[in-house]
Amino acid sequence: MMDVDFSYMLVLFIGAIIPLVEYMLAVPVGVILMGEPVVPVVVVAIIGNILGVIGIVLLGDKIRALILRRKKDTEENRPNRRKEKTQKYLEKYGMPGVGILGSFLLSSHLSAATAVALGVPKGLAIFWTVIGVMIWAIVFGIVSVYASHWFEPFLGPQAMKE
Repeated sequence: MMDVDFSYMLVLFIGAIIPLVEYMLAVPVGVILMGEPVVPVVVVAIIGNILGVIGIVLLGDKIRALILRRKKDTEENRPNRRKEKTQKYLEKYGMPGVGILGSFLLSSHLSAATAVALGVPKGLAIFWTVIGVMIWAIVFGIVSVYASHWFEPFLGPQAMKE
């Protein structure tokens, strides 16, 4: 039976919800630094990240309205590099490409929110972002398992639970 520390899992869950931390840091930290089993770490990171994405996409309209009220019209019309990049990927690869590539290259939260701001339906943005998060979290889990042995000389064998 797997020996899982639930306090570590809670920390990883919360980390996975936070934009730019997400599964990209939660999975390697959980597997390599905390020495937790890879399957629970990946599952917790996926669930946390998905909840964060859904929250940002569904609350995005309200957050955007609050931000726009505070900005001046001149600032609103400035070019936005993130929007331009997401628009380019949307035109080239569609929402599947943005959901899968954006989850790795940018951030799952930001790519989903930007896609919705560019007119992609919320359900479609959430669906493809979830697929991307699942793919990349599993990849990060596999890489973390193999990479954990590289860090053993620095962290010591007692840091690595087996």
